[in-house]
Amino acid sequence: METFGLVQAGACPFRGRGKAVDRYATAFFTKKAELAELVSDEWVVLAEGQGVVDPDEEVEGVDREFTELEPAAQARWSMEAVADVASRVRKHEYERVVVFADRPMRDALKERGGLLSRMTAAGAETIEPLAGIGGQEQQERWLDEQLSIRRDAADPSAEDLDSGLDELSSG
Repeated sequence: METFGLVQAGACPFRGRGKAVDRYATAFFTKKAELAELVSDEWVVLAEGQGVVDPDEEVEGVDREFTELEPAAQARWSMEAVADVASRVRKHEYERVVVFADRPMRDALKERGGLLSRMTAAGAETIEPLAGIGGQEQQERWLDEQLSIRRDAADPSAEDLDSGLDELSSG
């Protein structure tokens, strides 16, 4: 089952231009990105100020959080990001979209960008593995557990990853 991962970036801890995956390389982002890499066929960075960015794309990091945007700016960002994601999902025929983002961004993507209905229309199921886990500390602990499980697997097959995504979607 083809899977597309979305990984939220926070404020950029590094100045200057560089690959998105390096610009946003906080411990929390890196854990989400690593899990997305393991469970997705392709993944992208959701970055305030830049929208949907390929991990290797050269960017100038943004030093503010998504929640610092005005509600109208969050809505515009969400609509543009979801349109981009929907286009990629249709083009590559992804069957699942896994969203590794905090609640404010997930809510904006769903309520202002129409994420769930647009992914369904594009033929993909949306999975939000971090939903209901609590704050960042609890989410990091959960990510550590998931990464440990997958790192311990000698040679995870696609079937193992599909069952792992089923587990992610059920909480």
